[in-house]
Amino acid sequence: MHRFFVTKKINNTFILDEKVLNHIKVLRIKNDFFICNYNNEFYKCKLENKIAIIVEKLNIDNEFKNEVVLAMALINPKNFELVLQKATELGATKIIPFISKFSNFKKDFALKKIERWNEIILNASSQSFRNKVPILEKPLDFSQVLDLNYEYKYIAYENTDLSKELNTNLFCSNSIFIIGPEGGFFQDEIKTAIEKGWKTISLGKRILRSETAAFFVLSRVNE
Repeated sequence: MHRFFVTKKINNTFILDEKVLNHIKVLRIKNDFFICNYNNEFYKCKLENKIAIIVEKLNIDNEFKNEVVLAMALINPKNFELVLQKATELGATKIIPFISKFSNFKKDFALKKIERWNEIILNASSQSFRNKVPILEKPLDFSQVLDLNYEYKYIAYENTDLSKELNTNLFCSNSIFIIGPEGGFFQDEIKTAIEKGWKTISLGKRILRSETAAFFVLSRVNE
């Protein structure tokens, strides 16, 4: 069944916005059932006079046990959008874009993309049957990311000893992972991160592209 995120509930109905109604029209949903996601819960619905009538509440929980935050460097726009899509599919609960010394894009550029990026995340959440839509934070500087308060803080760094390779024993419910830009991090950025309590982790012997590193980390977190 097709799935839509909705925000307005009145008694046993959902009020559908124009975007959802247009999507339903394109999909030619008339007498077919579809699913509405409201407040992280799923409802089987049918359409009557442009309103979704609730047929039954569905007992579905597709969220992983670990809540994981991805702090992702701003990389090539096309690749960054791919990260947003796949990170959503792989279970990230929050995505934080950031600027570091090797980043090629300015914060102003990123701020203009927030609406588009949220749309990508929403579509990926619907496609992957997520209960929750991941939160997309406004872009931060790398120094601001390092000051974030999480119990378990990891930064992927290619010069980390392989004995610190990523493993599923690391992951707890309050974890954040930093993935750097093309070109990696300057030595002083890593030094500052370690001084602020971040642990460097290795992703193996090979050097991964930034977007591949993000996919790799999230797929391991939710094994």
